[in-house]
Amino acid sequence: MTTSRLVAATLLGIYRPVVLWFWTTMTVCAVVGMTAIALSGEPTFSLWLLMAGSAAKYWLGVVGATLVSLNLRQFVANGITRREFLAGAAIFGLSATVVFAVAVVAGHGVEQLLLGLDGPLPAGYPTMTPGTALREFGQILPSALAFLVAGAAVTAGFYRFGAWGGLALLPAAVLPLAAAETLFGLDASLGFAVRFVPYAAAVLITLAVTALGVLLYQRVLRDVTIRPAG
Repeated sequence: MTTSRLVAATLLGIYRPVVLWFWTTMTVCAVVGMTAIALSGEPTFSLWLLMAGSAAKYWLGVVGATLVSLNLRQFVANGITRREFLAGAAIFGLSATVVFAVAVVAGHGVEQLLLGLDGPLPAGYPTMTPGTALREFGQILPSALAFLVAGAAVTAGFYRFGAWGGLALLPAAVLPLAAAETLFGLDASLGFAVRFVPYAAAVLITLAVTALGVLLYQRVLRDVTIRPAG
């Protein structure tokens, strides 16, 4: 196993308990909430997409921040180079983003299945088909990746340059997040929707801006001085 893959595997072990807690909490809240909504009337939206689709992005943004503020020092102190850590963190981050995107889409499918057990789905509910499933995955993946990279880039700027330098880099660091939030959103039934440009263009623009965020993150951290604990 290469060092970068070892870093990724170690990060997975660190974050696995929190990830399990996160998705367990999302599942319980969605089941309880959707049951209450179904008992009071016909649900015309997907509570799972509303909750999990948003929470997944924000949680990954926090993970991106902690990769810099907490994990970087730990790994470098144990003999891992900055380059190896950045490569391993990239493998871990991309893997986590794919898993989160799959979980959001799969959860929507399970929610739809449960709602349809007693008869036809309520009018207005954002029905999932193979095509919409791929589209949901193709929307949540670049959005979640943008949040992850933005969280890492913002924290990297503050970590290396302090408060004023971090503030100066802030507009560039949050560009991936801004692109994702501008181009992707929810429609009237709280299903996923695209704004201003066609779907393919929204995905490409978000991924391109996210790539610039990755470049900024890498340039800032590649030779950064590691701060002592405390």
